[in-house]
Amino acid sequence: MEGVTFPVEQRVYSWLLTNFSRPINATFFPFKPPSEILRYSWLQETLGSSDGTYKLPLQEASVGLLALLVLQECINGPVSILPYVTLGAKKCKLHLYNTIVVNILKTIIGLALMTVLVPVMLPFLAFFWLASLAVKLTYAISFGPSVTKAEGVDSVWGLELEESRPFITVCMLVSGEPNLEKIRTHIKTKVLDLKDETGNYRFRKFWQVFSVKCGYYCWRDVDNLNLNEHVRLINLSPQNHEVTTRAQDHLNPNEHVRLLNLNPLQHEPTTRDQRVNGNPNPVARNDVMDSVVRKVVSDEGGVELNSDRPPWEVLILARDDNRYNVVLRLHHAIGDGVAFMRLCVETLIDTSLPPPNVGPKPPGPFIRAAMMLWSMTVLPLGLIQVVANFDRNSLHGPHLSGRKIMTWSRNLPLSVLRQVKMATHTTINDVLMSCLASALARHFTRRKETVKQVTSVVPLSFHDLTAPLALTNCFSVATVKLPVTPTLSPLARLVATKRLLDGVKRDPTLLAVYWVVKTVSGVLPASVASLLLSGHGLTLGSSNVPGPQQDISIWGDGVEEMVFWVPNRAPVGAGMSFLSYKGQVKVGLNVDEALVTSREEAQQLVDDVECELYRMHTTLFLKSSTL
Repeated sequence: MEGVTFPVEQRVYSWLLTNFSRPINATFFPFKPPSEILRYSWLQETLGSSDGTYKLPLQEASVGLLALLVLQECINGPVSILPYVTLGAKKCKLHLYNTIVVNILKTIIGLALMTVLVPVMLPFLAFFWLASLAVKLTYAISFGPSVTKAEGVDSVWGLELEESRPFITVCMLVSGEPNLEKIRTHIKTKVLDLKDETGNYRFRKFWQVFSVKCGYYCWRDVDNLNLNEHVRLINLSPQNHEVTTRAQDHLNPNEHVRLLNLNPLQHEPTTRDQRVNGNPNPVARNDVMDSVVRKVVSDEGGVELNSDRPPWEVLILARDDNRYNVVLRLHHAIGDGVAFMRLCVETLIDTSLPPPNVGPKPPGPFIRAAMMLWSMTVLPLGLIQVVANFDRNSLHGPHLSGRKIMTWSRNLPLSVLRQVKMATHTTINDVLMSCLASALARHFTRRKETVKQVTSVVPLSFHDLTAPLALTNCFSVATVKLPVTPTLSPLARLVATKRLLDGVKRDPTLLAVYWVVKTVSGVLPASVASLLLSGHGLTLGSSNVPGPQQDISIWGDGVEEMVFWVPNRAPVGAGMSFLSYKGQVKVGLNVDEALVTSREEAQQLVDDVECELYRMHTTLFLKSSTL
């Protein structure tokens, strides 16, 4: 949350500095940590018992894959593989063996695997590279500059299925009454008509259709963009158990204003607690409106956009409490979450915010080349970590329905997160992910399931925030085995979660995975590129995007709250997101209806994240006060 997103070179350079300058016992806890050693070995869980019996997935695996998995477990667990080195390190109080020995092993094994794989893969990549050049030439001859081939990670998000729509969604709660024409004019002026020094549209993707031609994903310019089709008004005014509209008497059939008949439960408060002086309680009415917004956002989340239009839309949800919601849906091929958030706070809002502080200057070209070479040597091990996942639980496995439940939490005070972070010498992201792990543990306990860990895919940004805003996908992915054992205390879970996330931050394979996915996806046909970053074996996705910490306004109206949702990529059907704004954190959940029994169960999963945060905070400061 407070962490700085570095450019790719700085991230790897920081990894090197961290591993060779790490102080002894760097992590400090204000009281005694749990005595038991917390280990979460994915291979132990996958292989089964110690008598050699294997679970089904690995019975069908090749001997080569099993050998790679065992090697990866050896690398991740030097305590069991290198007992004498570990014993000597404990006696001498040395910890560099974790860097020196393990990474030497990684490099040697990675080089051996690369020596075998490169000669096999190179001819195929060369063939597809020549094919992509031929497609570019075909585009230029047949369509001119109006059609351009999709590059990089954009192609990975091209596949759109009924079970999973690849749309990033942001919802803002805005004060005032919506003025549709003013909003359309603002979007047209600030985003659509903005041009660069060459006279071209700065955000050209908003004027383009994402489609497939000649077997490859491409961007095609539209002849005429009708803003009325992309910016729509939905009136939400529950009165006497109906949804009406203030403009109902003079609606123009050509206007894109939609009337909803949602009939949410108990629109009109009836109990004494729900009424103030005989009138509806405004707090209760706000809760009613929020429930209506949740229903609308969930319904829209599973809707396919017109394939002949640019893949984005803005929904204005007019409420009856002198506020309205702005829902922005953006196809992931246009850009990732960081690019989307930068678009909102640097371009769309009334007063652009200054660029963020991105820390030290990146290293020079020599160090960058060395880091790139080293990361490529350990690439096979990084790919194994991404694809070798075998989760089995109620949140992963059932066939997805395509119907979404999208909900959010109450505001989590950033001050409470900071207090927990400082008391435990962790990061805000560590705390949030630990709270997520606890919420999942409670969910599985209610389901009477025995689950010790779940795999979450975490996007890691490689954006250079000093560069001008560009709508693109610039991230790598890592997998984290979240500890969901129900018997863990809040602090023991936080210790385990921090250890896992620290390992992800120091992993040199992230850079290699990023460059390989970016390069390979750019030359592969659409049907093959969409298979990259497969979600098989993963339970959920999780993303943490920092937002502005000061008040912002949009087209003259103040923004009160913000929340966003990450898209799910089938067969993954659940995603948890964290967004900070104005000293508060909102937790968003996007889950397929097939994975939960009801909307209430989904909401309980979100509420448990908040519950764990306060439980952790209470445990910390009650113990500290009794010392």
